[in-house]
Amino acid sequence: MSWRGIVRDAYLSLPERVQVFDTTLRDGEQTPGVSLRRDEKVAIGRALAELGVAVIEAGYPAVSKGEFESVREVSRLGLGSKVCALARCDRRDIDQAVDAGVDWVHVFIATSEIHMTHKLKMTPEQVYQTAIECVEYARSRGVEVHFSCEDATRSERSFLLKVYKGAAEAGAHSLDIPDTVGVAIPLVMRELARSVRAATGLPVAVHCHDDMGLATANTIAGVEGGAEIVHVTINGIGERAGNASLEEVVVALKYLYGIDSGIDLNRLASVSRMVASFTGMQVQKNKAIVGDHAFSHESGIHVHGIINNPYTYEPIMPEVVGKRRRIVVGKHSGTHAVMEVLKQHGFEVSFEEGKRVLSKVKDYADNGLRLTEHLLLRLVRDDPKLVSAQPFEVVSFRIGVDDNGFSSDIEVHVKGESIRGEGRGTSSVAASIEAVKNVISRVLGPIDVAEYSVYVPPNPDRYPAEAEALVRFNGVTLVGRGLAHDPALAVAMAIGGAVSQALAEKGGHVK
Repeated sequence: MSWRGIVRDAYLSLPERVQVFDTTLRDGEQTPGVSLRRDEKVAIGRALAELGVAVIEAGYPAVSKGEFESVREVSRLGLGSKVCALARCDRRDIDQAVDAGVDWVHVFIATSEIHMTHKLKMTPEQVYQTAIECVEYARSRGVEVHFSCEDATRSERSFLLKVYKGAAEAGAHSLDIPDTVGVAIPLVMRELARSVRAATGLPVAVHCHDDMGLATANTIAGVEGGAEIVHVTINGIGERAGNASLEEVVVALKYLYGIDSGIDLNRLASVSRMVASFTGMQVQKNKAIVGDHAFSHESGIHVHGIINNPYTYEPIMPEVVGKRRRIVVGKHSGTHAVMEVLKQHGFEVSFEEGKRVLSKVKDYADNGLRLTEHLLLRLVRDDPKLVSAQPFEVVSFRIGVDDNGFSSDIEVHVKGESIRGEGRGTSSVAASIEAVKNVISRVLGPIDVAEYSVYVPPNPDRYPAEAEALVRFNGVTLVGRGLAHDPALAVAMAIGGAVSQALAEKGGHVK
């Protein structure tokens, strides 16, 4: 659905299209504990360009020699996106940014009283003159100049507008309004965007931080006020509580406002996983759009509705953003959920049989035990009143390590037959995947593990690692899930979950 008609009646400044200015490689890397290698920055840069990002802020060249080289390498990739570098209002910073070969230079200076007094130790007039001189200088270097008043939302309004007007007259191409410490509210961002645009006539950007949990809301409010550029990061990473999340902003703009951002939404999930992997910043499970639970359903009422028509409890289809729907069996599940999950594994059960399995599921959940699909299958298999093929099951698993890397030894049971496999790799997970593939090649033939992900919880003693794997077999893509205290075993079990579905389609027969 879209609220565009209602919003248009209330806010006449609503733009038809916005440009996405992604700062994952700059502000995102300022996340405490995050430091990206040059090759990782290049990989993320390529992914952002393929995603459709208009401007990639590749870094802050004045920080270090390595940062300068990283920005220059991203600039030389020939991406479809414009490449930007950050620079203080300092000629040396600007020179380093320009020398890195970027298309845009993001020039900034603080304008709030607390920053001018305690950080810059400059008077407002000195700040104003420095901003003008540096915008003029950056413009003379032949780049697009994107100008920010740092801490804009805590700046005195008349002085803020004076600086923005001066920057516009000095030759800035676009202006950014940063909510540097995340203290704005949507009404404020909307009005700031409207007033800065009205005062200067230039394209306006908003850069919102999430200290109060309002980064996405404030960014969208800025667009309501006429902002045509949104500063965002993948997964919302960034200083302190992070930045506005790219995936949340662009999906909300498209589906709630009818505003195009040029982003290929189908790539959102894969880019999210890449950034999470490189930064070590795992996405919280209930995060909007890209979290593991964003399209997961456990409640019996919800699942019944989803099975009949997904739009009953999903505002958009998961495939739109590169995700998959997941029906979870647990304490709040209903019979329809049990039947649907079993169906995904190749089991057809009656409603009464589903109710019997659900009763056992609730007993487990009431005792505080975490349910997995493999446990659900075991409940089915152990029920003498249910007749079904026995799925692929991991029964023993070992990981070893030596000077040549990791090794894995795995044993599985398929329809009562024991099969062993071995594998080697540069990591325990890689070795595990090779061992499982070795086994499966003798069961079903060759398979392709197209993609996998592992979630390791902060308390692994209590909560095991969870894995999901996409397995391609005979032109069909199957999704399996696994859970174990060893992440490598969790991946092996996830692959086994996908294979069990293929076995069910073959009637449980080993080739």
